[in-house]
Amino acid sequence: MNAHRLTEDDLHAYVDGQLDGTRRLAVERWLAEDGDAARRAEDYRTQASLLHELFDPVLRDPADAPVEELTDRLKGRLAINDNRPAWHARGWVRAAAAVALVVAGATGGWFGRSVQTTPSPVAQQNRTLATFAQEATQAHRFYTADERFQVELGADNQDELNGWLSKRVGREVFGPDLGKIGYRLIGGRSLPTDLGAGAQYMYANEGGKRITLFVGAPPAGNNSSFSFTQNGDVATFYWVEGPLAYAIAGRLSKEELLDIAKAVYNDVKAGPPRRDPPPEQKQPDQQTQQPQDQPHGVQPVSDTQKAKDS
Repeated sequence: MNAHRLTEDDLHAYVDGQLDGTRRLAVERWLAEDGDAARRAEDYRTQASLLHELFDPVLRDPADAPVEELTDRLKGRLAINDNRPAWHARGWVRAAAAVALVVAGATGGWFGRSVQTTPSPVAQQNRTLATFAQEATQAHRFYTADERFQVELGADNQDELNGWLSKRVGREVFGPDLGKIGYRLIGGRSLPTDLGAGAQYMYANEGGKRITLFVGAPPAGNNSSFSFTQNGDVATFYWVEGPLAYAIAGRLSKEELLDIAKAVYNDVKAGPPRRDPPPEQKQPDQQTQQPQDQPHGVQPVSDTQKAKDS
């Protein structure tokens, strides 16, 4: 089989395991000879995996959930960059979300549901925070996977970063100083969440291990203690402090991440760092701007001119 006759459709079918033996071998020869095609195949494989992570949990939800709630959750799971389109903002991914919604609705009979129960405020808050934690986990998994787009704005000017994210969230947020536990701030990005606009701060240690802090504004500012969730190899602690919800995520043990969560909590309780304004530059004294006396032994130009005139 001539590799030049192969198309992107063959590449997608190969990633999905839909090719027969002969065609599959032809694609594998193509990938061995074409580095760009091999990279595209790996991207397709990563995208497929992320799609399953995004939508499979929704399909496993109880069948008595209302359609509106499912729609909101699907929107919340698409943690996209609101300034430039990410892969999951493309049309085919939106179509996949629509298919997931239709399939789930058909199996559970959600479209015919007429009676719904209103959860208690506490139950509603817990469910909202659990969704927030899931979004933090998915955003961590996605944006730590590729260093090319891990942050929107770097931490070179932290005041600028904090101000930009505070404007997006609608409340004052800041990236805590985790240098004392070995993590430096890389930068951050703004993300839409189920709670509205959110902020993600990314940190890294000397070994290249990354953790992310997700910040959002819950509808009710009731404080809550630490809660923990594990999704694959990503662990997440989340809680509410004042008007903001926080979720710290990383590929760490529960004990390691808890120490980091405590450090974040203490820094958040202390409040944003107050940096002293730069000292005002003293205006030069006008008297010091007067021409200095001429050095000894040098005749002023005016006197020299008078001598010539005489």
